[in-house]
Amino acid sequence: MTALPQLLRRMPYIFYGIAVILFAWNLGNQWVNITTMMGFADPTMQGVEAYQKSLALYSAFTDSIYMVANGTFLHVLIAIYDKMKGPEA
Repeated sequence: MTALPQLLRRMPYIFYGIAVILFAWNLGNQWVNITTMMGFADPTMQGVEAYQKSLALYSAFTDSIYMVANGTFLHVLIAIYDKMKGPEA
Protein backbone atom coordinates (compact mmCIF):
# COMPACT_ATOMS: atom_id res chain seq x y z
CA MET A 1 0.00 0.00 0.00
CA THR A 2 1.18 3.50 -0.69
CA ALA A 3 1.60 6.03 2.10
CA LEU A 4 -1.02 8.68 2.70
CA PRO A 5 -0.02 12.26 1.88
CA GLN A 6 0.80 14.39 4.93
CA LEU A 7 -1.91 16.91 4.02
CA LEU A 8 -4.50 14.14 4.20
CA ARG A 9 -3.21 13.13 7.63
CA ARG A 10 -3.56 16.75 8.80
CA MET A 11 -7.07 17.21 7.37
CA PRO A 12 -8.97 16.19 10.55
CA TYR A 13 -7.23 18.97 12.47
CA ILE A 14 -7.98 21.40 9.66
CA PHE A 15 -11.66 20.42 9.91
CA TYR A 16 -11.60 21.02 13.67
CA GLY A 17 -10.09 24.47 13.16
CA ILE A 18 -12.65 25.30 10.49
CA ALA A 19 -15.41 24.22 12.88
CA VAL A 20 -14.28 26.75 15.49
CA ILE A 21 -13.97 29.53 12.91
CA LEU A 22 -17.31 28.64 11.33
CA PHE A 23 -19.09 28.64 14.69
CA ALA A 24 -17.75 32.06 15.67
CA TRP A 25 -18.30 33.57 12.22
CA ASN A 26 -21.80 32.17 11.76
CA LEU A 27 -22.95 33.17 15.24
CA GLY A 28 -21.38 36.62 15.04
CA ASN A 29 -22.79 37.31 11.60
CA GLN A 30 -26.33 36.31 12.54
CA TRP A 31 -26.13 38.09 15.91
CA VAL A 32 -25.11 41.38 14.29
CA ASN A 33 -27.85 40.98 11.71
CA ILE A 34 -30.49 40.34 14.38
CA THR A 35 -29.47 43.22 16.61
CA THR A 36 -29.27 45.61 13.65
CA MET A 37 -32.67 44.62 12.29
CA MET A 38 -34.32 44.59 15.71
CA GLY A 39 -33.07 48.13 16.32
CA PHE A 40 -35.70 49.32 13.86
CA ALA A 41 -38.44 46.99 15.09
CA ASP A 42 -41.20 47.42 17.62
CA PRO A 43 -39.78 47.23 21.19
CA THR A 44 -42.51 44.78 22.19
CA MET A 45 -41.01 42.11 19.88
CA GLN A 46 -38.45 40.92 22.42
CA GLY A 47 -39.80 37.37 22.18
CA VAL A 48 -39.11 37.31 18.45
CA GLU A 49 -35.60 38.62 19.03
CA ALA A 50 -34.92 35.93 21.65
CA TYR A 51 -36.23 33.27 19.25
CA GLN A 52 -34.02 34.52 16.42
CA LYS A 53 -30.95 34.55 18.68
CA SER A 54 -31.74 30.99 19.73
CA LEU A 55 -32.08 30.02 16.07
CA ALA A 56 -28.73 31.68 15.30
CA LEU A 57 -27.04 29.70 18.07
CA TYR A 58 -28.63 26.48 16.82
CA SER A 59 -27.53 27.14 13.24
CA ALA A 60 -23.95 27.93 14.23
CA PHE A 61 -23.83 24.85 16.48
CA THR A 62 -25.12 22.45 13.82
CA ASP A 63 -22.73 23.79 11.18
CA SER A 64 -19.74 23.39 13.48
CA ILE A 65 -20.83 19.92 14.63
CA TYR A 66 -21.00 18.89 10.97
CA MET A 67 -17.39 19.97 10.48
CA VAL A 68 -16.26 18.17 13.65
CA ALA A 69 -18.04 15.02 12.46
CA ASN A 70 -16.23 15.23 9.12
CA GLY A 71 -12.90 15.51 10.92
CA THR A 72 -13.74 12.60 13.21
CA PHE A 73 -14.83 10.44 10.28
CA LEU A 74 -11.56 11.19 8.50
CA HIS A 75 -9.64 10.33 11.68
CA VAL A 76 -11.39 6.94 11.80
CA LEU A 77 -10.69 6.25 8.12
CA ILE A 78 -7.00 7.07 8.57
CA ALA A 79 -6.82 4.78 11.62
CA ILE A 80 -8.45 1.96 9.64
CA TYR A 81 -6.01 2.52 6.80
CA ASP A 82 -3.04 2.43 9.19
CA LYS A 83 -4.31 -0.76 10.83
CA MET A 84 -4.82 -2.49 7.48
CA LYS A 85 -1.44 -1.34 6.21
CA GLY A 86 0.34 -3.13 9.00
CA PRO A 87 3.76 -2.40 10.46
CA GLU A 88 6.30 -0.51 8.40
CA ALA A 89 9.07 -2.64 6.97
